[in-house]
Amino acid sequence: AIVFPSDLGEASLKIIGVTAEDDGIYTCIAANDMGSVSSSASLRVLGPGNDGIIVIWKDNFDSLYSEVAELGRGRFSVVKKCDQKGTKRAVATKFVNKKLMKRDQVTHELGVMQNLQHPQLIGLLDTFETSTNYILVLEMCVDSNI
Repeated sequence: AIVFPSDLGEASLKIIGVTAEDDGIYTCIAANDMGSVSSSASLRVLGPGNDGIIVIWKDNFDSLYSEVAELGRGRFSVVKKCDQKGTKRAVATKFVNKKLMKRDQVTHELGVMQNLQHPQLIGLLDTFETSTNYILVLEMCVDSNI
């Protein structure tokens, strides 16, 4: 595992080399002189899809993000502005309806995003799954009058 600190006072944990056997509930504990806090998340690891892409779908979206406003709608999904709880970092979240789009289609979209990494393109931050949606957490695009 690798921890990535940020300028916002938050840290991301990237777990490398996971396999389907690593499925389970993990608890992260942060502590300092003032006390400690913990957060648990369920890690769901799927094997490679038809295109070889491995996606880790988590199920604790509501404990990490709060919805702020709807930004737009498409045929298969709704994009909302959400705030990361604690840091108040604004993110764009794409809620893909499971009845309208299959997991393989969403996984393919994620693979395209991974292959098109560029400073002027938004990046994928995280993936979640609920009973009704696949949720893609994306960087929030800011208007820089390009």
